[in-house]
Amino acid sequence: METKRIFIAIKINNTDQICAIFRQVQLDLKDEWIKWVNLKGLHITLGFIGATDVRKIGLIVNRLKSSASKFSPFRLQLKSVGAFPSLSKARVLWIGVDSDDLIYELRKDILKQLEYIVEISDTRFSPHLTIGRIKHGVKNPDEVKRVLESHESWEGEELLISNFVLMESKLTKHGPIYEVMDHFELSGSASH
Repeated sequence: METKRIFIAIKINNTDQICAIFRQVQLDLKDEWIKWVNLKGLHITLGFIGATDVRKIGLIVNRLKSSASKFSPFRLQLKSVGAFPSLSKARVLWIGVDSDDLIYELRKDILKQLEYIVEISDTRFSPHLTIGRIKHGVKNPDEVKRVLESHESWEGEELLISNFVLMESKLTKHGPIYEVMDHFELSGSASH
């Protein structure tokens, strides 16, 4: 059985503000062992599906088109820099996303559309842009926490979100490579 490692996401184009905060955090944490993401791959994951039988992809695409047709474009604001699971135990560095309920409603609809086709873990959804990953812990946790706290009040521009994508993640020794498999334009006329 041929499979592809897939997920659903909102692609974010790197703006001058995103590049500036990304470079600043990189510079502030240059002495740490952090695997920084490629800015061309910035995205907000709406649902990670994982290894999927390629024969199911057509059905997944049709269901995602159905979700997209129900939602109008919406705005979100990039806000703050932080870490999962916490600032003092950083494993994933992120730029936060402040949005109204539409992003949550869209994700909920996508999960409902796909519930009998594929497994998507329905964990607590916290929209964010991953900018770096820390695999083996940090050398100086207090410094990492201080740097992240210094950027907590950062605020980026408001972005208009007019589509989402189905992406394939190809794992390589240099990190994942993301390829867009399909775009889904938000074409609904009513807000939810």
